[in-house]
Amino acid sequence: MARGIDGKNIFPSDDDREYFLSLFSQALRQSGHLCYAWALMDTHYHLILRCSESPLARMMRVLNGKYARYYNRKYDRNGYLFQDRFKSIMSQDQKYLEELIRYVHLNPLRAGICRTIEELDRYRWCGHSAVMGQASCGFQTIKPVLRRFGRTLSGARIEYRKFINEGIGRHSDDWLIEMVRSSNHGIDRKDRPECWVIGDRDFVVTAIKNYAMHIGLTRSVSEKWTIERLCNAVACSDGLNMEDLLKRSRSVPVSNSKKRFIFLACRAFGFPAVKVAAFLNVSQPAVSYAIPLGEKLVSKKDISKFINLTPG
Repeated sequence: MARGIDGKNIFPSDDDREYFLSLFSQALRQSGHLCYAWALMDTHYHLILRCSESPLARMMRVLNGKYARYYNRKYDRNGYLFQDRFKSIMSQDQKYLEELIRYVHLNPLRAGICRTIEELDRYRWCGHSAVMGQASCGFQTIKPVLRRFGRTLSGARIEYRKFINEGIGRHSDDWLIEMVRSSNHGIDRKDRPECWVIGDRDFVVTAIKNYAMHIGLTRSVSEKWTIERLCNAVACSDGLNMEDLLKRSRSVPVSNSKKRFIFLACRAFGFPAVKVAAFLNVSQPAVSYAIPLGEKLVSKKDISKFINLTPG
């Protein structure tokens, strides 16, 4: 899920939607991810992806970055288009996928963009119409979705549409939290890492253990991390002082430590690049450039260590 900054309409025209989908299609081909469902709204968009071995964050940075540059050129503006980093929820397959597809594909109907299910069947900017065979969508993976509803194409579409129709009127924005609660023993606090994983208990525990960076943002919030405390922790871990990272230096140890800090701050803890740049008194492009360099200097063990470290 990605949302425009300050509620901005990120798709003012159909041409903008077409361009975004062309970028998305290209990104899927390059990353190997598969798209099972999608919906473009005015101020945000939803995607359901089956991820490959390629990091999801890498694809999303390229997709949102390219679209933001296009948008700013076209509408003669500067600054960020999207509100912070994209948000993602990791889900176990099985029964959860169908519910998530229904949730995403009903977005235009819940928002009043489509007034009836018949309009949704033909709506261009949502994956539902492609599943129903009413629109062509080369980037969308349809057959694995329909196989969940029947053995034949026509029969599966009938059952899929019936399933979608049953969700009208009862799927609110609170539904996703309710699913998280049901799969995580009632936990519904957004600052708990469990809230960003949907599945049975074993899946949740494994996901949190294996994908510490994915849930780093929620952990950093829950433990009241500040950017200053994180910088100090990284510096101390590298045998330095925080002041060393805040001043310009040609020292290789200081440079590497600063890159590690930038990567951890932006990717593991979710601090906006612009905030990290201001803290270090460098440009935002310099921070963006340092992120992949820092990634090479940080191991999964490092990420887990800092996420689990008590600030202070």
